[in-house]
Amino acid sequence: MRSATAKFNRWFGAAGLLVAGLFLSGCGHLYYADPNPSQPYAFPGSTPSRATPMASASVGSQATAYQPGSVQPVLPANPALPSGQNTLVAVPPSTGVPPSTGTPSAAASDASGGSSLLRVGDSVSITFSDTPQPIQPLITTIGEDGRLTGLPLGVSVQAGGKTPTQVQEDIQKAYVPRYFLHLTANVKADLRVYFVGGEVRLPNRQTYAGDMTVLRAIDTAGGFTDFANRRKIELRRANGQSFTINANDARKHPNLDLPVYPNDQVWVPKKGAFGF
Repeated sequence: MRSATAKFNRWFGAAGLLVAGLFLSGCGHLYYADPNPSQPYAFPGSTPSRATPMASASVGSQATAYQPGSVQPVLPANPALPSGQNTLVAVPPSTGVPPSTGTPSAAASDASGGSSLLRVGDSVSITFSDTPQPIQPLITTIGEDGRLTGLPLGVSVQAGGKTPTQVQEDIQKAYVPRYFLHLTANVKADLRVYFVGGEVRLPNRQTYAGDMTVLRAIDTAGGFTDFANRRKIELRRANGQSFTINANDARKHPNLDLPVYPNDQVWVPKKGAFGF
């Protein structure tokens, strides 16, 4: 009995050593199987299928795989990186990347618009700053040639048809660097008005809205009274010039209906004893 037991123990021990040796020798050949190999295993007689590679974004030297349900990568060109590499920018799938137009939108243009263009006869206030010595503010009028004169040191600039911002820039260019190293000009258009008086029904100061003529100015003042001398209407310019207009002739020949500028005055005299 003892002999049989000893034989069994020797046989069992040998079998255990054999199993342990096989186990230990097999660990050296274990490896991690890539679930997404670049070349999938093909069984004998079959052709390996080429699966579509997963989308990836190159960031430097690392590849970032796109995972379904995550933020979709958008890759704008980045000239600072080597050729073929881009900067990863995350954009939610629900949004798009707006195309670049390359030009500023209309909202980025001058907010003042065309209605703020300076005109002949406009009175403007000009202030100066950033100069070594203070320069006194001044108020001047745009002449019929469209220029602003009377600026310090005999400078004049074109102002008619431009915005105050453009005139400010032109004034600065006229002074810097010829006269000053630094100068800032601020141009502000005064209230635009013209005056209609004499024999009109509503003599008063009128707001200037542009494209005004003598006959239109009289219409804005309610028209002629019964005592108006329509053949000797006087137009007095802000610069001191004076013109006489015959309303009857001006209605027949529109070129005789002279334009009215800001700060001009239209005066309708009264008829004389004999209607003249």
